[in-house]
Amino acid sequence: MRRQFLFRRLLLLWLLVWTSCAAPPTSAPPDQSDRLTLRLWHAWPATEGRVLQALVDQFNQTYPQWQISVQARPAVTLPMDLATAVSEGGGPHLAIVQSHTLGLLVSAGTLRPLDDIISASELNSLIPAAVGAARVTVADQPALFGLPISFDTLALYYNRANVLQPPATFEELLSTGRALTDRDRTPPVWGLAYNLSLDRTIGYLYAFGGRVFDENGAVVLGSSGRAGAERWLAWLSELYRDEQVLATLDGVVVDRVLQAREAIMTIDWAHAQAEYRAIWNDQLGVTPLPGISGADYSPQPYVQADVIVMNARLSSQAEQAAAQAFMRFMIEVNSQRTLLAAGRQPTQLALQLSDTDLDDQVQLGAARAFRAQAQQGLPMPAERLANEVVWATLADMQLSAVRGLLTPEQAVTIADEILRSRFAPP
Repeated sequence: MRRQFLFRRLLLLWLLVWTSCAAPPTSAPPDQSDRLTLRLWHAWPATEGRVLQALVDQFNQTYPQWQISVQARPAVTLPMDLATAVSEGGGPHLAIVQSHTLGLLVSAGTLRPLDDIISASELNSLIPAAVGAARVTVADQPALFGLPISFDTLALYYNRANVLQPPATFEELLSTGRALTDRDRTPPVWGLAYNLSLDRTIGYLYAFGGRVFDENGAVVLGSSGRAGAERWLAWLSELYRDEQVLATLDGVVVDRVLQAREAIMTIDWAHAQAEYRAIWNDQLGVTPLPGISGADYSPQPYVQADVIVMNARLSSQAEQAAAQAFMRFMIEVNSQRTLLAAGRQPTQLALQLSDTDLDDQVQLGAARAFRAQAQQGLPMPAERLANEVVWATLADMQLSAVRGLLTPEQAVTIADEILRSRFAPP
């Protein structure tokens, strides 16, 4: 019996040794406590928000030591929610906001500057106007407060079933639009429906040679920029009174006729592309803004950007490293290609918009037009005074002149006086 017992002990010991040698090694599961999690706020629509979440999931898998947690917020309240949360010592580590809100956030002390985190070579790989839109002047020096991952600008949308060759000049645009207009139909058909709001027309102020500020920030609207500004206002007034095109200050009317398929061409922002695709399907055409014949300059619409910003209270080196890695991930070519497929306009110039970048040739053609326009555009000002004072003053100037309440000369004079009173040198 004792011999059998010893034999069984030896057999059991041999089996244990053999099993430990033969079994493949297993790695210990990652320690969840070692992961650094950063919260990200955004206000993208649901469809695009799912694409953003997919990119975040990819980042989290690629960099398991860092995790990004996404939270959607209302678009209308996101800037103020962010400013309030940070002022109270909380808020997300990162957020995606529109570049024109940066001035408000910087003045509230919400954001950390990024010049020491994003290199010059990385910025040089992006559309310059989008980078410019992410800068805010602090102590007379422009500082980067956001990394642009997508941009928005204006272009001419048209129905290719009716317009075989997109117009190269605004004169051609008007000629084609008038020829396609049929006011005798019920309801009428408009060759061109143009919302004359300031954001959709200010690019032509620069085409006519108008200027609001010079390169040093001095107000020149009523001096060296006067002649071009007056020509621009007179041109808008003529459009407003042209009975063969629908050029109006009532954007609701323009949207209605477009949605009802009662218009063939319009000028609008890139973010509206999906709406026009739903209207004209695969006949959608997009081209850069047509120029003005005889003008010395091309139209220069504003370029706005969706930017990733960093909480001003993000002080730990570990958190900054994780935030920097995520920012870089979002401007990589593959990430930018994913944003393109979702309808966002990518800022990364290394994404060449070749035929292999997107199967949807209609959407790809639109992306090429928007990029071409953005490379001629101007950064949308982000400073708080630009949004609260300059924009309102220019809008009043334009409205008064277009409706005939003031002559272009009078409108420019009044706007220039208002701006000089607010931006007078010390």
